[in-house]
Amino acid sequence: MKKLLILVTMIFVSSLTYAETAREIMQKVDDRDNGDTMISRVTLTTFRYVKKGKKMAPAEKPRVKMMDTVLKDYGPKGKDHKSVSIILKPQSEKGIGFLQYDWDDPNRETDQWLYLSAMGKIKRIVSGNDDEPKTGSFFGSELSYEDMESINIDEYKYKILGSEKYRKRDCWVIQSVPLPKRARKSNYSKTMIWVDKERFMDLKAILFNRNGKKVKKIYFKNIKKINGIFVVGKIVANNIETRRVTNMVYNNIRINSKVEDKFLTQRTLTDKGFRTRNLKKYQ
Repeated sequence: MKKLLILVTMIFVSSLTYAETAREIMQKVDDRDNGDTMISRVTLTTFRYVKKGKKMAPAEKPRVKMMDTVLKDYGPKGKDHKSVSIILKPQSEKGIGFLQYDWDDPNRETDQWLYLSAMGKIKRIVSGNDDEPKTGSFFGSELSYEDMESINIDEYKYKILGSEKYRKRDCWVIQSVPLPKRARKSNYSKTMIWVDKERFMDLKAILFNRNGKKVKKIYFKNIKKINGIFVVGKIVANNIETRRVTNMVYNNIRINSKVEDKFLTQRTLTDKGFRTRNLKKYQ
């Protein structure tokens, strides 16, 4: 009996150690320098696919959108973020915009607004009630509104599942599970994350729905160094349920350029002249 108690205690202490280590890893991911501002031209390509061997082939004509995206960090630690994305092409969707404010405070939800240029109206994106997550997707892609939000690591518990090579990089495989308060507002019951051990960057994530079923894979690719900072050049979101994939490619990336606070407001969504002048200046 004494040996059994000792064994149980060792397992318990070991699990606590791994949990703390996993939390520290995710803290380093969160603390990684990604610049104070980022300006980029983004191409968003979405299509239904069929599998041919290990590759995905379009089963329909891809839907392609081009947009300008501007992001700026705020707060004493740069953990609050404000960003705006404006569609440039296709012409039928030109001027549609998305504004987002992320907060480091776990008691504050991410604020998101969608501007429908044809109607001249701003729509605030909210969940149905306190126990429902947000629905809908970012500009019709396979990235949901929740996927676009910055993660607050204090809303999750973490566990190291192991280590393995991924894309020739040594990675930790870490499980992330939302705490009860966050779980009520999330579409996901858990996430498996491949974290680059050297650069402390996410390289891959597998997301599971509320029933524990694998529903989405997200890949972070084309990582490059700009002004001494590692940035992701491409995000691939593969929706396993719908067999649809979105490629989000970042071009003309500028890091730490000056961005005025007034640009990251609803005025940018509604004021075409103001928006055009500033986007031209930033690009």
